[in-house]
Amino acid sequence: MKNAKAFLFFASVMLLMSSCMRHVKTDHPAEGRPAGDNSRVSLDWEGTYRGIIPCADCQGIETTVTLDKNGTCLIRSRYSGKSDRIFSEECTFVWDREGRTISVSAKESASRFYLVGENMLVQLDMQGKRITGLLADKYVLSKVVSSEAMVPDASLSETYWKLVELNGKPLKTLPFRQQEAHIILKKADGRVHGSGGCNRFFGRYEIRPGNRIHFSGLGSTMMACPGLADESAFFKVLETADNYTIRGESLQLHKARMAPLAKFEAVYLK
Repeated sequence: MKNAKAFLFFASVMLLMSSCMRHVKTDHPAEGRPAGDNSRVSLDWEGTYRGIIPCADCQGIETTVTLDKNGTCLIRSRYSGKSDRIFSEECTFVWDREGRTISVSAKESASRFYLVGENMLVQLDMQGKRITGLLADKYVLSKVVSSEAMVPDASLSETYWKLVELNGKPLKTLPFRQQEAHIILKKADGRVHGSGGCNRFFGRYEIRPGNRIHFSGLGSTMMACPGLADESAFFKVLETADNYTIRGESLQLHKARMAPLAKFEAVYLK
């Protein structure tokens, strides 16, 4: 009988202790990161970031990344000590679940990953992990002030604009082309000239309010070359386009609000 009473007493004590422990856990929930406390919602991440990324066969890759709130971006790169050419890529980006890292996708490049910090982007490796080693601190792009971010937009006139995309398709580099397709608009006399890849063309242009543009009096040489379809399409774009946009080192020609008819990138010649 005594053993039974002792057992009941012991069981009652254990039950009471268990109840207290559950009560303590309820009153003091586990601490975690507050909801919304991440880079995506807490930081002013929209803007332009610059830095020099390590390069295997050049002095460094001068890199500029511009992020917009709508999920689009622009990456500009120059291989210092190797070329003065600036490569421009329009891109899009998405956030990871934690709102700390973005994955950047461009049409002709592998995905890139960046950790978004206070006024900086940290470039990650191809698996989205932090880069380690002696050069780890070199993979950081710092945010620039708004006045600096506006500087890179190239000038419409007096710039060598290389054609890179036509009617939504990348322009192929063909060995039989005499020269690369391009366009140059002269500021002083309103003249335009360039090449379609085989034949040289010339004419006039007029800039109107609202980034509107009109080409007129276009003519060209009449050389016979294989594969003139792209050249003919390019000349047709010049006759059709009625407005343009410039973003960084990229020029686009449009018809009304349609998708870009042609895309160009600025090339700086010595």
